[in-house]
Amino acid sequence: MNEAQRKYRFLTLSALIFLMVTLIGLGLQGCQLSEPTAKENVEQPNTEANSTLLPILTLSFLQPTLVNAVATSTLVEIDQSIWEDFAPPSIDPATPIPPPLGELALSDEIMVWILLGSDAEPPFTGRTQAIHLLFIHPRFSKASLVSIPGDLYVYIPGYTMQRLNIAYALGGIETLRSTLAYNFGVSPSRFVLAHPGDFQWLIDDIDGVEATVFFPLPQACGGLRPGEITMDGSLALCYASYRNGMDEFDRMRRQQQLLQIIFRKLTRDGNLIRLPLLYASYEGWVKTDLSLSELMGYVPLALRLADQDRISYYMIGWEQVQLWEVPGHSQAQVFLPVSDGIMDVLQNAIDDVMIPKPFTNQVQTLEAQITAAYLATASPIPPTLTTTPSPTPSPTITTSPTMTGTITGTVTEITLSPSPSPTTTLTPPGYP
Repeated sequence: MNEAQRKYRFLTLSALIFLMVTLIGLGLQGCQLSEPTAKENVEQPNTEANSTLLPILTLSFLQPTLVNAVATSTLVEIDQSIWEDFAPPSIDPATPIPPPLGELALSDEIMVWILLGSDAEPPFTGRTQAIHLLFIHPRFSKASLVSIPGDLYVYIPGYTMQRLNIAYALGGIETLRSTLAYNFGVSPSRFVLAHPGDFQWLIDDIDGVEATVFFPLPQACGGLRPGEITMDGSLALCYASYRNGMDEFDRMRRQQQLLQIIFRKLTRDGNLIRLPLLYASYEGWVKTDLSLSELMGYVPLALRLADQDRISYYMIGWEQVQLWEVPGHSQAQVFLPVSDGIMDVLQNAIDDVMIPKPFTNQVQTLEAQITAAYLATASPIPPTLTTTPSPTPSPTITTSPTMTGTITGTVTEITLSPSPSPTTTLTPPGYP
């Protein structure tokens, strides 16, 4: 009897366990079927959460500063209309691709340039660890520089979601222009790409820079203490490229600082007259679509921009990004852009150059300096030696009257006048 009871209890318990497992499985399946797909999210966007680019970020309450991907297998096809005029991805992205950034209020008068710094020497392309957008208003002589972190995780049209700093390496300047147009709403018309050696040589060519270190960097460049430091090319390169962990934003501040110092030094004391020589020295190393004649035409604008507070500095910082861990075994951390915050920074930079501002007397000083430097180095025209020959006079023959005496004849006296020396005349420069 006891054996029969034990057998009955075992069968009953097994049936209950099987029933519970079945119910749990059906419940989980029902939950999965009830979740909206990524396509539905695209078709019915939530206008109150435009800054949240990824549906997966709804899990951020688990850890506010770091969002982990759940699984790449949950990715679904996104509505093709999201690409608009951009190429669709060729590789499945690790995270859903956000829509393009909205339109910015950008006047046709504003020029957009991009300044890039590679981490590799030619012939290798490398990553662009320095990315600075430059907005220039020539008529108002105003400019804004916006620094962008290279680890920003963006959509590269025709490729996939990836760090911004590899866009140039994937397809050159055209791929980078397309990436900037999709994620930032701007496409630069001109670019400059410098390698580490180019930057180092430039600092040495302008006889070094005086930079103020605001915070101690004991582990960087042999240890840097706060205060003003004279930097040669090697030290300036280390100062501009050093990065402590994920703090890319401090590196961007140091890069902005050095760019400001270099520009100020080039525009003072007439140093811009060396522009043709510098262009020839770096041609074939620095990559750019700016010609020498075009650069020379911008010299007056550069002198006006060197006036007080005519260039503003911005950056995409911690307030405009979210830290995110890329799915997979790499556990790499990147910055996800917050579209609303990025749009605000870019628009503020653009609006800044649209505000006119009077010049100070410093512009006249800079113009006088470059004029004096040009006159000091210009080769003077040597004086022209002109020899004016005078005709050589013929001998003058004087005939005396006939004398009567022992000797009868005609006495002839020959008088020779000396020939004058050639006359040397100095013709002043410019004389025809």
